[in-house]
Amino acid sequence: MTTHLPDHPATQPDAFSTALEPAHRALPSPGLPAHRVDAAVAHQLMADIGAERLDTLSRTLDRTTFGVVLHWLSSYQRRSLDTKRGYADDICRIAEWFAAATGRTPADLLNAMTFDTVTAWSLYAKSKGWSARTQRRYLSALSSLFDHARRAHRLAVKNPVHLPTHAPPIGTSTNGRPPGATRVLELPEVAALASACSSHEEHLVFELLFTQGLRESEVVSLDIDNLDHAHVPPVLSVARKGGRWVRRRLGDAATPHLTAYLDGRSTGPVLVHPETGLRRDRHQLISITRRLARHAGLREPRKVTPHVLRATAITALLDKGKPLQEVQEWAGHANASTTRGYWERRNSVQRDAALSATLTADLAQAAADLAG
Repeated sequence: MTTHLPDHPATQPDAFSTALEPAHRALPSPGLPAHRVDAAVAHQLMADIGAERLDTLSRTLDRTTFGVVLHWLSSYQRRSLDTKRGYADDICRIAEWFAAATGRTPADLLNAMTFDTVTAWSLYAKSKGWSARTQRRYLSALSSLFDHARRAHRLAVKNPVHLPTHAPPIGTSTNGRPPGATRVLELPEVAALASACSSHEEHLVFELLFTQGLRESEVVSLDIDNLDHAHVPPVLSVARKGGRWVRRRLGDAATPHLTAYLDGRSTGPVLVHPETGLRRDRHQLISITRRLARHAGLREPRKVTPHVLRATAITALLDKGKPLQEVQEWAGHANASTTRGYWERRNSVQRDAALSATLTADLAQAAADLAG
């Protein structure tokens, strides 16, 4: 796909560069024209987040916002490619909502986004049943963009995001479910899900989400260059949160499916849409797990998301008595409390039931003593 980046004539800055003039005038110039810097940043970002995302940003955002987004995503504060891609997706979706809600196209977020607009977005997010964590992620991305525009580019903008007002606290319910109620499948349900896989892609997705326990964002970010075929089965390099890389060996059963699915492809993303040939995104991954859940006959298949498979894998390992520290490292959690939380939420019902049963038995014994 051809990214809609503006041409940059050698003799004078174009409209894109002009839109960024306030930012560049405030910074010392090393002698390199501003539009040349913008072009270099854009092309590096194309390699980092992909031409499709960059094209969507350029078409969805006005020039000023797009220019700031380029430098914001390229900042060393966002070293992880996964973070860059996630932030790009989040800003695109906010811009698409903004354009639909206000009729302003392209979306001039930095000039027109207000406190009330963010409030309207929060109500929209709540109506969609998004979790508190998801809402906060979107709002944090938007807030970070405004802070970057104000501090790094010296633009006269005011951050419209007020997290205490606009974002529900982590651990609260926004969609009618109890807080922390991530669904965990039983192993027979997982086996049914695995049996429902019919295509090479479905087998590969199941391997990466459950057997390898990867996050959905980590799965869709995988590139063929991350595969080391010098080992059998192949070893996969995965970019985790914080920019840390880990190496994981694929399972024997998944290797033939990987080979058949790639079908000779030697570069580009691992998972691609069969019609467009473009990188799969996390929303398409959700569609795959829901489809597998339907074919497997699982109850409430719409609630079987990629995160459900990952949460099930983590919980199953802890149920088997695997050391917490090893499972934490395998899952890529920064804190052991996050890993422990999966197991504790699952087993709290059994523990509480046992304690209640003890009280019931003690009460029955006391009643029998009184009667005697």
